[in-house]
Amino acid sequence: METTTRTRANRAFALRFTVGIALYALGLALSGVAGSLGVAPWVPALLVFPAVGLMAWANIEIFRSGDEFEKRKIAEAILLAFVIATPLILAVGVLQFSGLPELNWIFAFSILMLSWIVGTIVSAVRYR
Repeated sequence: METTTRTRANRAFALRFTVGIALYALGLALSGVAGSLGVAPWVPALLVFPAVGLMAWANIEIFRSGDEFEKRKIAEAILLAFVIATPLILAVGVLQFSGLPELNWIFAFSILMLSWIVGTIVSAVRYR
């Protein structure tokens, strides 16, 4: 049974991204318990850097392995995510100066990820 180029690219993406997520989770978990082990919390948090690198590499390679149509769909999803998330994040920042309680940084990340999901859905429906 011969595997296609797309299947190999998907497997490589899944492997790199999964290892990246595992390193990321491990770095966060270990930094949480590092203080009780007598280690500075930033030392295990350094695992986040290779994790982010692996996840970025996986996403770049999956984009490069696609044909023109797939690249167009991905680019449109990312563009929509940027167009949706940027004004919302900036509005929250402006409103914080006007009295809105300061929100954690993860709030902005959540807006970005949710808008990327919306962009992906819109792109998928548009090109159906």
